[in-house]
Amino acid sequence: MGSHRIQRNFRNLGPSRFHAFNQKVKTALIDKARFPDSFWGAILATLLTPYVETSDKHDAVYHESMLGSKLLISEREVLQQQLVEYLDQIASFLEMAAVRTPEILLASGFDLSRDRRGRPKASAANHSAAPAKDDEGEPA
Repeated sequence: MGSHRIQRNFRNLGPSRFHAFNQKVKTALIDKARFPDSFWGAILATLLTPYVETSDKHDAVYHESMLGSKLLISEREVLQQQLVEYLDQIASFLEMAAVRTPEILLASGFDLSRDRRGRPKASAANHSAAPAKDDEGEPA
């Protein structure tokens, strides 16, 4: 399997798309068959549990805020920002764990991108480093 990285696209999602994304990730991360408590180790209590609690609160406030209450919309925005911070930390943890077990990223619910660090730049650098040639293939 090639190297993948978690996209941090959740940082800029609107309320509805963020809610749907977060619910998908939360459902995946709390699946004990995919991620047993032993996988999380010490961060179970310090990161995953508060993330799940904040997600549950966000879910409730999200649905209530649909009625248009400015107070609830404000609370939803605060919770969404907290969740983005948790998701950033969880994504970093999963990427570190994926060095040994790459398939966990596929099970995480996060959106993934191929990690192509160095490749495009290297080929562009190689191309520009080659001497320029004229139409007959002679150095210019």
